[in-house]
Amino acid sequence: MIYSRRQKSIIPGSQYLHGPIREVTAVYPEGTVQYVRLGTAEGYAEKVYGDKERYTGWHNYLQIVPSWNVLKMYDLLWDRYCDQIHEADITPEFIRSLDAVCYPTFSTIPQSNICINGHKFDGAPYYIKTLDTPEIDAHHDIVIYNGLTSDLWYRWSILGGRCSIEATRDIWMNDPTVTSGLKATDNNCDCWPEIHRIGRWAEWRHGVLLHSAYERACQLMKGIR
Repeated sequence: MIYSRRQKSIIPGSQYLHGPIREVTAVYPEGTVQYVRLGTAEGYAEKVYGDKERYTGWHNYLQIVPSWNVLKMYDLLWDRYCDQIHEADITPEFIRSLDAVCYPTFSTIPQSNICINGHKFDGAPYYIKTLDTPEIDAHHDIVIYNGLTSDLWYRWSILGGRCSIEATRDIWMNDPTVTSGLKATDNNCDCWPEIHRIGRWAEWRHGVLLHSAYERACQLMKGIR
């Protein structure tokens, strides 16, 4: 049973899956992404998280990696399951209204939305602006991670024909086309321990990739059985 708003989410910026999802994506990679680094690991960490000593994936950002199309995956899942969604705003009150939490129960919504004890949720702000995709590069997938302290932006990419640039400050002066949010990094919330939190915003921690929610759910199901 799925409880959610029956509203298709907008996926901002350029994203891709780092791994396949069974019965949803192809088994083998659908493409490759070229990573490029500018500057230093310390400069990148300082720009993104305000802490030059913070661990990031910088050491991985100089290679070619396999990729799967996240937009195609999301469209397929939406078409497959949207009719099974029970319309609901997931709030603490809604969770309490359930007679009992069915097991196993998975949550992928931001944990901060259902926290009931004022726990701490750390995060770094982000601003993503969609750019016109250069015609010559439209069929290339590339991500540039920028650790140069002379620049304000830290990520530029073309993925699936979509080009975008990302910064931690609103360097575009309230441009209405810019998408903003908070990049989850860490938390101390232990509310609703009976609900399994999967995905970056539910787990609210750094380093959780898009396909990790599926892999985590599979691991949990194996343990429950």
